[in-house]
Amino acid sequence: MNKPNTTGIISVILVYGIIFSEFYLFMFYFLPAYNAKYGNIAIFIGIEFTILYSFLHFAYFQAQKQSPGHTPKDLVKHYHQTTLEEIKARTKKHSEILQKKRKQQFNKRFELQEEEDEILQLFTNLDSDIIQSIKLVSFCFKCDNIKLPRTHHCKECGKCILRMDHHCPWVNNCIGMKNHRYFCQFLFYALSCMLQCTGFIVSDIWFHDAFVLSELNGNQKFLCQICAATCFALNVALGTLLGFHLYHIGQNVTTVEFHIEEMKTDNPFKKPLLIDNFKELFGEKFIYWVLPIKEAYKNELPRSDLFEV
Repeated sequence: MNKPNTTGIISVILVYGIIFSEFYLFMFYFLPAYNAKYGNIAIFIGIEFTILYSFLHFAYFQAQKQSPGHTPKDLVKHYHQTTLEEIKARTKKHSEILQKKRKQQFNKRFELQEEEDEILQLFTNLDSDIIQSIKLVSFCFKCDNIKLPRTHHCKECGKCILRMDHHCPWVNNCIGMKNHRYFCQFLFYALSCMLQCTGFIVSDIWFHDAFVLSELNGNQKFLCQICAATCFALNVALGTLLGFHLYHIGQNVTTVEFHIEEMKTDNPFKKPLLIDNFKELFGEKFIYWVLPIKEAYKNELPRSDLFEV
């Protein structure tokens, strides 16, 4: 059993502290002052902001608590012993190939010019083997279990994660097949809330000579200005991160796979239509794209290499 991740727990508490403080300052400091200056329109702004904030919290909770997807513990029992030994041997071979490729890349700069064609041919052959290893069922010697395609072992969680993207300390969980959608929705709703905080407060300061903030006392006005500055910094960070993930989803590549050089030139998972790449992760129905509600996943596993009795 893994020990509690203290760093992850502290990170989650910090995230909750930031988003709650931003919500409190905007709802209970800025909006009452906005209401005093512009009337009941502030009520509708508050309702809309609260809805976004609720979705933010629910998506964040789902990203934390939803399992990213794990290989079934008894999956190895479904494989014939002979087939299992073949998978283990293939896994070791592909591991050696990957190490060889990395070594060749490291040593390439020291090779003579006339040997470049030979090296290029070697790289091409190794690239093909590496892509093949990503597409096939392999074996995890740490979990002593089968690794389905696109599955990776997380050293933080101590488990194999289906379609693993990365381990995120800010949600204290791995991001994988079953919670990557919630993670992206959390980023989207957090960005929406932070943009709103920044937009209203900064526009009041720059374009209206602090017309709304003049209703507040010195400390309240200072806290609202800190809120706007913090939200602006978070907008840049969250916007960049969300764009990074949406681009990868559109390319049907995970963060782990993005760092595999061979995937950048020969991605076997990318579908011809952009929307189909998004559907693979977000679901067929558009409601799952925008709302952080749980979708029923089919309990289906690839039958390749399986021994059927």
